[in-house]
Amino acid sequence: MTTPVIFSTGSLYTFGIERVFSWISEAGYDGAEVMMDERWDTHQSEYLRDLSERHGVRILALHPPIYEGAWRLSPGETLVRSARLSKSLDIPTVVAHPPRPGRIREWREGPLREAREEGVVVAVENMPRSKPRGFLGFGGEGSSYSPEHLDGLGELTLDTSHVAASRLDLMGFHAEVSSRLRHVHLSDSDLSGGDQHRLPGKGRLPLRPFLAALARDEYPGAVSLELKPFQSGAPKPERILERMGEALRFAREGLICA
Repeated sequence: MTTPVIFSTGSLYTFGIERVFSWISEAGYDGAEVMMDERWDTHQSEYLRDLSERHGVRILALHPPIYEGAWRLSPGETLVRSARLSKSLDIPTVVAHPPRPGRIREWREGPLREAREEGVVVAVENMPRSKPRGFLGFGGEGSSYSPEHLDGLGELTLDTSHVAASRLDLMGFHAEVSSRLRHVHLSDSDLSGGDQHRLPGKGRLPLRPFLAALARDEYPGAVSLELKPFQSGAPKPERILERMGEALRFAREGLICA
């Protein structure tokens, strides 16, 4: 089984989505993950279908807006509507950001359940560790960043940069969630702190052993390159294509050398 290696349009969100799809096609990726944002171009099924067909790039994952998005709905409503959009376009996977730990049960029984009833994979993502809210960090909650926070949530997305930002061990994290893993956001980190989303191979995460473990386990999802624009080579198009190609080769070689 060959694992698709795709590219998230969020890696180059400072460019138009049409331009990003042209680069994804030229670089030779197996598909795209569409990061939805405040632009209608990332929300409308007719446009996304046409974009995919014109560039010969399958959309294999849909990422609902991190913030409000063009629909101007609550996060729960946005997730459900994103799942409907995904189904209408035959996109197999929707990435879902979980709420804070104290709100997970309500979210699981509400929006997450409703989104999954649309018949697509809704893969809940590990978040980067954040400080508790409230006065001096007391009386609030941080983010849902650990495997324990994701217990009982079913299918998952593993973001390697988020693991690093949470100061957790990538291989240990993967071992705990591998049976439920359906999507991967791949990027690197120098482990000095923060959510870095570096080019693979330009940091200290054990990404090659991680990719080999995915191949060995016959991981059923896609590996999506999710980088920051500067790490992707922005603003120079020739540098962007060079780095996209470099990231693609890194991922494919890692998945083959199991």
